[in-house]
Amino acid sequence: MWNNAMWVGLPESETERCRILHGDMTGRFAYFRLDFEIAKKGSLTLDISANSRYRLWVNGVSVCSGPCKGDLTRCYYETADVSEHLKTGKNILAVQVLYMDHYASVHQQDRRAGIQSVLTPGGGHRLAMEGKVLDDNGAVMANVTTGTADWRVFLDGSRYLTSNEVTSCLGAVMETVDFSCFPYRWRDPDFDASSWVKPEPLEPVGTDGFMERVGLLRRFPMKERPIPLLFETPREFLRNRRAKNGALVLDAGEETSGYPVFRFCGVPGSRVRIVYLEKFTGDGLRKDDAEHGDYDGITDTLIMNGDKVTFEPFWYRTFRFIAIEMVETDIELISASYRETGYPLAVETYVESSESWVRQVWDMCVRTLRRCMNETYMDCPYYEQNQFPMDTRLQALFCACISRDERLTMKALEDFHCSITPDGLVHGRYPGSYQQIVSTFSLHYIFMLEETWRRRGDIAPFRRYLPDLDRILYYYNSKVGSDGLVGRLGYWEFVDWHPKWNEYGGVPGALTKGPSTVINLMYAHALERAAVLWEAGGRQALAGEYRARKAAILERVHALCWDEKREMYREGPDYPEFTQHAQSWAVLDGLATGERARTVLRHAMEDKDVLRVSFSTSFEWFRALEAAGLYDLTRSDIARWAALPGEGSTTCPETPERSRSECHAWSALPLYELVRAIAGINYADGVVTVRPNLSYLPDLRGQVVTPAGVVKLDYRREDGRQLCTVTVPEKMIVNCVDKKGTEIIVNRRESHGTL
Repeated sequence: MWNNAMWVGLPESETERCRILHGDMTGRFAYFRLDFEIAKKGSLTLDISANSRYRLWVNGVSVCSGPCKGDLTRCYYETADVSEHLKTGKNILAVQVLYMDHYASVHQQDRRAGIQSVLTPGGGHRLAMEGKVLDDNGAVMANVTTGTADWRVFLDGSRYLTSNEVTSCLGAVMETVDFSCFPYRWRDPDFDASSWVKPEPLEPVGTDGFMERVGLLRRFPMKERPIPLLFETPREFLRNRRAKNGALVLDAGEETSGYPVFRFCGVPGSRVRIVYLEKFTGDGLRKDDAEHGDYDGITDTLIMNGDKVTFEPFWYRTFRFIAIEMVETDIELISASYRETGYPLAVETYVESSESWVRQVWDMCVRTLRRCMNETYMDCPYYEQNQFPMDTRLQALFCACISRDERLTMKALEDFHCSITPDGLVHGRYPGSYQQIVSTFSLHYIFMLEETWRRRGDIAPFRRYLPDLDRILYYYNSKVGSDGLVGRLGYWEFVDWHPKWNEYGGVPGALTKGPSTVINLMYAHALERAAVLWEAGGRQALAGEYRARKAAILERVHALCWDEKREMYREGPDYPEFTQHAQSWAVLDGLATGERARTVLRHAMEDKDVLRVSFSTSFEWFRALEAAGLYDLTRSDIARWAALPGEGSTTCPETPERSRSECHAWSALPLYELVRAIAGINYADGVVTVRPNLSYLPDLRGQVVTPAGVVKLDYRREDGRQLCTVTVPEKMIVNCVDKKGTEIIVNRRESHGTL
């Protein structure tokens, strides 16, 4: 690991050859290539990193991409065993490197773009690799280490990332490729790279003894990748269709992410537009109606050179459909396929029922969660591709329902911790190439910390984050006004994408007149969560201070915002608006309990003028109904998800209606409900609690993964009663909570190894 490798980059002669001015390198590509001979097949495990992104091929086989998303203090590297791809004789390592200056990518332009979710220290195109090809006896047959091996490099002055109004200031990008200017066979074994230049040695990758002694850091402080490599799986399109404009439409069958691979042939100068689509649009049409619907989206543009050419984008694309518009008629599509990619999540939970919507919604939610897991959690894979604390907190909860793999969750917590600003708030999205502060999202970071600690049970991995709690809550406390409530927070005070709040950008309208009830109640909830964490960390006095502040906030909310006539909390002291958001948080904070809790929630559901939660804020609404003993009332809300497959959806959209994004993991809530509320399988403090609630389901079967093992379940109704059987490992501690009329039978089996 980084004993001898040098960072290598572009010599100045390459920028002069391409006539590229200094400062105009963002979104451009450099190709690094190493040819080497071995007398017999050997083994090669290599470490690799690049600035800002790379993709690695070994003898034409795509191996991995990276580096894992980090920031200015965490530059990750990957370790890959590529032995299976080596062969006797000539071998080729090919690395495509993209450079992005995050200072130059704040505003994407039509003819230049960066990937907004990538943050690196600058310094131009760089590659670092270390590794040796060994024979069976450990003898070195070839050295591939940069700074030692005979690498060659070529700067592509013609191919670059672009953006338009669809992708501006977001993570997704597009490409324009002119094959008459681009060495498109550069990865082939017989490609002549003799005219390519040697890369310039820049600096050692590792630190030396002197630097360590005096605390000097490299510009690229290297860290081992904390999550597994993304998978790449070959896939074929299910069918071809024609759009109403005549474009050829490739149908993947479901929304997916991957690297499409196309082969075309066309006369020089002829153009192809490749449009990646989540859905088709049109009044009264299903989202999969290619023959009648309209479309627009992320588009790659190819210019033919008269030869047979292969194109695959550098950055993955998300799509369900791909529309291929051959601008000239004398173009042939020879072949089309793709390699699906994403985080290798091992899904261990499943449920099924005789109610057909259960399987459809389950598959839709799992697919949505998978699509939004890459090197970070993502709000949506098609447009933004950013990791937001609000979205990520929910995704982590949903992920824990179906898998024991928490590596992406732990990385996300470290990401947010590293993003904290001098004001004391975490970034609204991180990692990212420019700062964005969503002031309410710092509360979701606190919620996520407490929930992850509760699942894991050990405070040790979280101690380093505990000071973050005080910084965030101090910021909120500094915004408390003379009325005793938190007022304007500054930055973006986002709560929900409700149509009535759209003019404020998802911010409660009450903030235009004074404090927001829902934000104050969220703050009170964060104080309680932080108190619990500090108690686990041994700081009882600080926990007591937080609870005193929580009590003061709740007292003022009730005194200033309770409406006796409507029997609900207003969305502000003098703001006559009522929301499901405020009522649900009032219940979760213990401000409304018992009959009052049931009253405010019933009014919030039945009164026509009450603002309804969207998908993103339904989690607290469902939890409040559950806490008040009204979970059966979620039937009408779940119906919104059950209707989606009939509308042509294969993933959960960002919002219930008029959604921009068709895949947004904060909307995968039914996954959580089926596991935690309906199956009633929960884990905390080493104990598995079983509390079935079939509610509006006649039966439920499946298995649920927990940190203590797998619980198998078989629930059904019989003679007006719930009969529930769970089968658990022999040593699992199980607490069965018997709801009235429910018989729970626990079968134990001997546990062998990992379940």
